[in-house]
Amino acid sequence: MKKQKPDNLKGFNPFNQLPQEIIFTILDLLNSNPLDIKSFSLACKSFYVAESKHRTSLKPLRQEHLPSILSRYPNIAHLHLTRCSRVSDTCLSFVSHACASSLRSIDLSRTHLFSASGLLGLALNCNNLVEIDLSNATELKDSAMAAVSQAKNLEKLWLARCKSVTDLGVGCVAVGCRKLKSICLKWCLGIGDLGVGLLAVKCNHICYLDLSYLPITSKCLSPILKLQHLEDLVLEGCFGIDDDSLAVLKHGCNSLKSLDVSTCQNISHNGLSSLVSGAVGLQQLTLAHGSPVTSSLADSLKKFSMLQSVKLDGCLISYDGLKTIGNWCASLRELSLSKCSGVTDEGLSSIVTRHKDLRKLDITCCRKITDVSISRITNSCNSLTSLRMESCTLVSREAFVLIGQRCHLLEELDLTDNEIDDKGLKYISRCSQLSNLKLGICLNITDEGLIHIGRGCSKLLELDLYRSVEITDSGIIAIAQGCPGLEMINIAYCKDITDHSLLSLSKCSRLKTLESRGCSMITSLGLTAVAVGCKELTKLDVKKCPNIDDAGMLPLAHFSQNLRQINLSHSSVTDIGLLSLAGISCLQNITILYLKSLTPTGLAAVLLACGGLTKVKLQAEFKWLLPHRLIEHLEARGCTFQWRDKVLQVELDPKCWKLRLEDLMP
Repeated sequence: MKKQKPDNLKGFNPFNQLPQEIIFTILDLLNSNPLDIKSFSLACKSFYVAESKHRTSLKPLRQEHLPSILSRYPNIAHLHLTRCSRVSDTCLSFVSHACASSLRSIDLSRTHLFSASGLLGLALNCNNLVEIDLSNATELKDSAMAAVSQAKNLEKLWLARCKSVTDLGVGCVAVGCRKLKSICLKWCLGIGDLGVGLLAVKCNHICYLDLSYLPITSKCLSPILKLQHLEDLVLEGCFGIDDDSLAVLKHGCNSLKSLDVSTCQNISHNGLSSLVSGAVGLQQLTLAHGSPVTSSLADSLKKFSMLQSVKLDGCLISYDGLKTIGNWCASLRELSLSKCSGVTDEGLSSIVTRHKDLRKLDITCCRKITDVSISRITNSCNSLTSLRMESCTLVSREAFVLIGQRCHLLEELDLTDNEIDDKGLKYISRCSQLSNLKLGICLNITDEGLIHIGRGCSKLLELDLYRSVEITDSGIIAIAQGCPGLEMINIAYCKDITDHSLLSLSKCSRLKTLESRGCSMITSLGLTAVAVGCKELTKLDVKKCPNIDDAGMLPLAHFSQNLRQINLSHSSVTDIGLLSLAGISCLQNITILYLKSLTPTGLAAVLLACGGLTKVKLQAEFKWLLPHRLIEHLEARGCTFQWRDKVLQVELDPKCWKLRLEDLMP
């Protein structure tokens, strides 16, 4: 007989007695997994209420959900609307009233449709607003900037690629937002010396300024470099900046810590020498894709005693230039020589033997270096945490053993397109802190090497095995068992991979990205296991997997509710399988090229049913087979089509060629 509870315990919930501070602490620990937070909030009413009060950040999928969401969460401080392809002024008006006292930052960088009116409501009603991101809003004009200028407490403003904004609009911001500390104007081609100068004069608290690709000259540099708090200045691609422009640095900018003048072809050692007297505290310098790095250029920078990071990507560099860098008094922590022609063993050795405190080194595509360089690097810089050496094709198999023997602190290692073999991987498995390992196009590695990695690198989060064709199920199983926290794996074109690999990967519950295109032996059975076990999956690529069919789509639709991007090209999925994906509310990006059983009628139904789509990649032929009004309707909803002009390899029933929108719309 079932024992009955005393009357005084009926309806009693012990969780309701927990202090809110304890519940908030638990929620802080669950922040990394949204599914855990959801489960926690549904446990009981008190947890549900506490979670509503605790949440301060929100990333909604669609604007129509905002009213109900914001009514539940009253304390939203950071609102990210980047997943909403279109946000109307009406929506922003609702936000400005619902979050009037709490909102501190709003990200509109990938959304459209809103105008100056919506921004004005935010600026006037949200007094605590300190950050706005309007990047990519190419339709916004100066009137929108006039609205933004009403946000008197604004500290951070991002306007990258707002190409219709001019000096007048920036002038409004400069006058109204005197507390600005960070502003990005990258690719704002309508802004010149006048607008930038006004910012520098009116907003004297600026510490970060990005002027990349602006048509500015030396006229605006003088007021910029008088900013007493300026620490980070980006002048990438500013072709109007030359040696004479940098001469104003001689008058001083002691606060400057980071300078980026990459792709500024008119700056030579003469201009950089002006930095020595003016920016003595410089810590990071980027000269990528600029003038040749000669001994004169390197010599002009040798007096920077605090310099820690130098990036010379894509520059022509001489031996004398490298040797001079090796003689600098500064102790570099980061050096990037990616795709620098002229890097040799002798030159690179002269640097690493002097700068022994290097933590990050990028020698990608330095095709002249050999084992000599690797020996010097590993012997001198054994505190490296990041080493990128893709396509260093003259480095032999034996050299990779040295990396594992001497550089045990590595967290990132890029060995793409190299001669490494299983013996090299055996020694690299000693790098127990490794979290990111790239082994794409490494044709000499087999399962034996991956088994060592699985045993020794338990902290691995990302693994790239793209076209490493000798890898089979045994290697992937070892990785899945030894690296349970794996978040990304690329096994594209590993031709011998089967469902056994996917079954093992399904145990990696934190897996977010699975790229398995060209794995022709995997089937819907393996995909089902991944869908069930990896509920955090956000990106899936099964292109050229002919055994993936509708049977794999149904479990995805049911279990993979976080899926945002999927590529099903060249698979066996039909209209029915695609239609089932409409149940995934997060799905935004879908690529469906060369689906033999895809019909215009089925495609139209799928596009209408998947209400959250923002990008669809289709063959150009479907542009003429779908009703024009349907395409217009979807574009108005915020969906962008990318048409691929290739021969359509599909047998189409002529009866399906002409469709009416009225037949498809509810």
